[in-house]
Amino acid sequence: MRTLFTEDQIAKRIDDMAAEMARDLPPDFLLAPVLTGAFIFAADLLRALYRHGADPHVDFVQLSSYGGARASSGVVTLLKDFSIDIKGRTVLLVDDVLDTGRSLHFGKGMIEDRGAEAVKLCVFVKKLTGHAEDLKCDYIGFEAGADDFLVGYGMDDDGRKRGLPLLGAVN
Repeated sequence: MRTLFTEDQIAKRIDDMAAEMARDLPPDFLLAPVLTGAFIFAADLLRALYRHGADPHVDFVQLSSYGGARASSGVVTLLKDFSIDIKGRTVLLVDDVLDTGRSLHFGKGMIEDRGAEAVKLCVFVKKLTGHAEDLKCDYIGFEAGADDFLVGYGMDDDGRKRGLPLLGAVN
């Protein structure tokens, strides 16, 4: 495994992102992390947002397109739905990685169909694949190579390495 971004680099970038979001988003926005990969990023982002004066509501959605494999199956499945009404709200959909863009596209469409006032997209890492160029992310933490299989900071390799405090790549 090689380290792409250290714990300190991650903390600094999240703080910078939170400062920008606190300026941009309405005070009652909904922070909507995509489980399972985004939960660590979302927790640190939530604390950083609070330090910058934002106190969003939080609700989770769980989407899957990997199913334990290292490549997307191409089919997005809703495993856990929102538990609150999102109609009329600004929703910040937070995911761990933008690779094919299928999960974020699915999530964004679902949120729009339910009458959200606005949907903003945030990813911890955007892979430089070229597959998701038509999907505009409002907030991007880092970029990684197309061939990097990412682990750590919430992302796993078949359930392992999720708790690493850094972002690494295994090939």
